[in-house]
Amino acid sequence: MTTFTATYSPEDNKLRLYASTRLNEQTYEQIKGAGFVWAAKQGLFVAPMWTPERADLLTALTGDIGDEDSSLVERAENRADRFEGYSDKRAGEAEGARRAVDQIAERFSAGQPILIGHHSERRARKDKERIESGMRKAVKLWETSTYWKARAAGAVRHAKYKERPDVRARRIKTLEADKRKFERAKTSAADAIKIWTKLSDNGIMRRKDGSESTFLERAIYVAGRTNTTRYGAYSDLKDGKTTPEQVQAETIESSTREIAHAERWIAHISLRIEYEKAMLDEAGASQLLAPKPKTELAPLLNYRAPGGTITTANMYNPREPITYPQIEMTKAEYAAINKDYKGARLSADKSHRFRTAMRQGRLVAVFITDSKAHDLPKAEAPKASNEQPINPAVERAYQRAANACATRESNPSDSAFMAMKQTLKNGGIRVVVAPQLFPTPNELARRIVQLAGVMPGERVLEPSAGTGAILRQIFGAFTSADCGRVVAVEVNRKLAAALEDDRSRRVYANEDNFKIVCADFLECGAELGAFDRVVMNPPFENGVDIKHILHAMRMLKGGGRLVAICANGPRQHATLRPLATEWHNLPPGTFAQAGTNVSTAIVVIDTPKF
Repeated sequence: MTTFTATYSPEDNKLRLYASTRLNEQTYEQIKGAGFVWAAKQGLFVAPMWTPERADLLTALTGDIGDEDSSLVERAENRADRFEGYSDKRAGEAEGARRAVDQIAERFSAGQPILIGHHSERRARKDKERIESGMRKAVKLWETSTYWKARAAGAVRHAKYKERPDVRARRIKTLEADKRKFERAKTSAADAIKIWTKLSDNGIMRRKDGSESTFLERAIYVAGRTNTTRYGAYSDLKDGKTTPEQVQAETIESSTREIAHAERWIAHISLRIEYEKAMLDEAGASQLLAPKPKTELAPLLNYRAPGGTITTANMYNPREPITYPQIEMTKAEYAAINKDYKGARLSADKSHRFRTAMRQGRLVAVFITDSKAHDLPKAEAPKASNEQPINPAVERAYQRAANACATRESNPSDSAFMAMKQTLKNGGIRVVVAPQLFPTPNELARRIVQLAGVMPGERVLEPSAGTGAILRQIFGAFTSADCGRVVAVEVNRKLAAALEDDRSRRVYANEDNFKIVCADFLECGAELGAFDRVVMNPPFENGVDIKHILHAMRMLKGGGRLVAICANGPRQHATLRPLATEWHNLPPGTFAQAGTNVSTAIVVIDTPKF
């Protein structure tokens, strides 16, 4: 046999039902129909708020409704613990998915080429799909973990917020407004019973000729002029679809039910107000319920304004005060002005009021000549605020609670998940079928072009063009069409063809200002010409970046500048660093998305002017 226990908590105004065994279908539907939902982790049914109908249902099941033992904060902390568990589980799964992605991506490290037609190309494309699928899974799990982490912090923070004295004081005022609403409903229902009961008295209403009216006439009159009857009663009485006795019985019965319903709510709300006031008094903040002091009007003064004008604040534009000219008149003249055309205004310093009147279509200040004259008042110091301070002890307790439930610091691995999310947003992983191709990230391409100081009108060489990341930044440095000359060298035919397509889409690029050469740069020579700037990201395998950079130096004009990305290894330090004007070490993982973790640097080499 199932035993029930019902509780009510005034802290959150919720009813809870505990059952010893699984409910039968009929009882479950009854509980569900009343608005209760099953809280699986707590093992109970809970209703979002107290209502007389729900309270009656629980009383019928349990015989009595007791007090809830756990407090709002305790329940919030238990809830936060569950959310933390969800977050930790999802975070662990996300980290596992991220490691799986890293393991697949490691196959592309150390500059392993992916050749056209080679068996590794098919495997690389398969790995691309697996990497993107793993990245989507890892990002989703990470976002879920972050969501539950925020929910955990919010659960306790919300409970602490509801216990704040100022919040509790506002809740009391809301409850008092609800109580007044039900009191008005009760009064209205009582008036309806009184009116319809008195309608049986034949002498209560008479016709214009003094004769007695019928019960039907009186019922039609009341139904049409008050809201004490059901909707449609007036037309039903006129059409003869119902009798006045039926409407009277319906109205008295429904009004009696409404009075009983309102009394239940009034009693419940009164108990809640008592509880909230007791808690507010315990926190030492009962003064928050004190009525606000009435605003006292500034004194009305009669004085001659220096300079003949008085200034007041402009409520629509505080920066532009309003100045009124002052005129003189007697008390009799001022009294003769219609009240709609005279009044008083507050002075600019808010220390006093002065009389005003409409004269010749404009508002002027008035000095009464035959009334007592006052001295011009001095500006007063600002009055102290009437706001009641919150108890410092309560405020400190709240701050400690808020700090305790603050969101945990971000995990260092969060940046990795954010990078994955951005990669997926930008179109996912790209498999470029070309040896030794590691596309330059946009931010890095922008940086090296800025270091090169590319200016309009210069000849610029990009000897390892690849997918065109650096080229796009070079053209971005030009301010108008045909104001620069760019030569791009790319050994891979497919990538060179893609650059040709890119050139045709650029309105400012043509065969004259954007030349594309499909060749091995190390085999190119004087046919390319001399350049003001060289910006490059050469291949790194077996120190070939050193050869590319030294070969590109031979093509620089006097006073030219070369900016290149190179491997940050001992051979590069021995050969290139002595030639460098600047050397910038790049952070680890700069080319991680391109498939390599090789350590890299930016080398800047300037040639002397001849």
